[in-house]
Amino acid sequence: MIDDPFHQSVSVFIDFDKTYSSGQLNRKLKELGATLYYDVYSFKRKDKGPIWQSESLIYVVTFYDDKEVDAQDSSNRLELKYPLATLGADQITMFAKVAGNVADSFGVKPLLDGLEVTEGEIIQHCEDLVTDLMEQWGEEPGSKTLRIFIESQYR
Repeated sequence: MIDDPFHQSVSVFIDFDKTYSSGQLNRKLKELGATLYYDVYSFKRKDKGPIWQSESLIYVVTFYDDKEVDAQDSSNRLELKYPLATLGADQITMFAKVAGNVADSFGVKPLLDGLEVTEGEIIQHCEDLVTDLMEQWGEEPGSKTLRIFIESQYR
């Protein structure tokens, strides 16, 4: 997100070396643990968090030639969106692991800010954002108070 003081999400991109049909992509993402809800994939968190936290660990946005498309369309790029502000920091390592697994399954490297990254670099990036949240707002990600701050900004 641009100029988001709450760091509501972190995006890791997976650029495929070819185009995948919706059926091929569905099989691969389901094998990795994703669920399809209407036309959007997500990876659910393993535990049940407080009601004010996100139920999903990662939301998946599909693209074809830099245009967002639905799950029933062919795709050559994924955006893995991690809802950093609305999940506890204990979920960061799992986000990095899933992002790495998704990239590995397609034989490519994950991208953060346009650069190839490792799981460790994804974790470090997220930890830096957590530090900023804590220093700027006095709240950790996933806290009820931070969720209230965010909701109040967009009413």
